[in-house]
Amino acid sequence: MRAIFGFSLAVVGFLGFCLPALAEDTPQRVITVGAPATEIVFALGAGDDVIAVDTTSTRPETVSSLPKVGYMRQLASEGIISLKPDLIVAVEKAGPEPVLKELSDLGIKIVTLPSLDQMENLPDAISIAADALGRQDEAAQLNAQIKSDIDGLSKLATENHPSIVFLMVVGHGKPLAAGNGTTAAEIIKLIGGRNSMDGVDGFKPVSSEIIAADASDYVLVTQSTIDQLGGMGGLKAHPVLGLNKAVANGHVMTVSSSTILGFGPSSASEIRALATSLHQQSQQAHLGQ
Repeated sequence: MRAIFGFSLAVVGFLGFCLPALAEDTPQRVITVGAPATEIVFALGAGDDVIAVDTTSTRPETVSSLPKVGYMRQLASEGIISLKPDLIVAVEKAGPEPVLKELSDLGIKIVTLPSLDQMENLPDAISIAADALGRQDEAAQLNAQIKSDIDGLSKLATENHPSIVFLMVVGHGKPLAAGNGTTAAEIIKLIGGRNSMDGVDGFKPVSSEIIAADASDYVLVTQSTIDQLGGMGGLKAHPVLGLNKAVANGHVMTVSSSTILGFGPSSASEIRALATSLHQQSQQAHLGQ
């Protein structure tokens, strides 16, 4: 009996010795760079460990009170070093590279996620972040939900594949349209539409003449564009965007700026909502013919 009791104490002692070590291996001070990276870390339940984010990170809302380390492509090492992070979770486009190398040389672990311009990379990105955070169980649940949302898109796809143009206002410059290789083009494909700007690559400034001549069935705009212009009325009254046929007809769909910056966990449900809206509008238009 004494031998069993002694063995039990030894096991308890061993576990007591190991648990602090395991806790120390789990990141306690995390910086996230890029809107999708921030959203992924919070969705995995590690938000309480995040001590700072970059300026593109706007959701969840709690990140608004966190310190900012600058724009994701223009990071400065001094401010990041002063925060003493033990992990940086960054999107693929984060940089500049010399800054990331300097931080890595100082012993700060940096995890870079795969490109989140394609939805198919999101599960891998979640798993990579989860491995660094020790949140594998949470990753499995999150990826299952995302798979469910994406799988449901095929049931909502319209047969006529309406043409959709993405337009976005940034500051006071020319509006931007989205060509191939963009998140907007990926969204249009996922919801069953045809990208009216598939003849160009990337996000490109477009003239008022091109916008006025565009005959797309629908226009997709960022919610920030709607907010900047003061609502749908402001969009229709805009001297350039208001020239567009779809805008004039009120055939407008909105997507968050965060999703345009890269696909995160909430993007799947957002895209499914867009697909549902497009499906309903297409059915109504068909019945009205």
